[in-house]
Amino acid sequence: MKTIATSGLVLCLALAPSVVRAEMSADDRAFATALEARLRGLDVQKQNCGRGVRIANIQAGQVLDRTERRAYGDTRGGLTSQEKISSPADDARSCERVIEAERSTIQAALADPDRLHYESERLRVDLREELLSLLMDVRAASAVLNAQSSYEEFSLRMGAIGNRLTFIRYRYHIALSRGDHRALGVPISEACNALYAAAGEWKQAHRAAREVASAQAAASRALPWHVDYFQRQVREAQLKHAQAQRRLTDNTTTALTLVHSATRVARHGESASAVSRNR
Repeated sequence: MKTIATSGLVLCLALAPSVVRAEMSADDRAFATALEARLRGLDVQKQNCGRGVRIANIQAGQVLDRTERRAYGDTRGGLTSQEKISSPADDARSCERVIEAERSTIQAALADPDRLHYESERLRVDLREELLSLLMDVRAASAVLNAQSSYEEFSLRMGAIGNRLTFIRYRYHIALSRGDHRALGVPISEACNALYAAAGEWKQAHRAAREVASAQAAASRALPWHVDYFQRQVREAQLKHAQAQRRLTDNTTTALTLVHSATRVARHGESASAVSRNR
């Protein structure tokens, strides 16, 4: 009888995680599955951390050799053992501490359904805030594009957008994979793509304008019997510039339309959230 009771207890304990997982929402289950996958990835990362220690050990002999050379006046020396060895080893230990801290956080969330739900929802909220910040960057870049005031400033703003996109894809890949805020993220992504297309056309127009100026300068210095040739060069450069400007105008119109659409979606979502809170 005691054996049967013990077996039943073991079976209940084994089934407990499955029962808890079944009671979770679909989003929380997806979040838990992604965290478990992340744990497996951390194991691989930790193995890679050890490479720093191995590199340090390999370099130790080389450093000692260089130290000896310096002691004997050999010009090939120049570094101390501490200068050469400490950095890889310290990096490895730091890498392991970061991984263990993340592992502990994930394990704690997986062991507590309430915490798991909280972290899942916080990830969703944080993603929305990051998307809204991205939209602000997109709107600022589109304003520069619309005014065509400074290609250099526009390039800097597009660089900032690229960095934020990279951060979002890395930091919120779990939330993105389960479709969080897709209604907001898709139009913002489309606006970003349109801005990148416009950036390419503005670069071409910018280059074409320089070619026109260069051709005009060459024509102004041309000898009389070379004027016709250089005038043809000017006309060709002007035609190329005009075509680039038309493409830029078309891409700018598309980009501004998509930015406006993304802004409208964001504002509609904020209004809906406000109504929901008031209820």
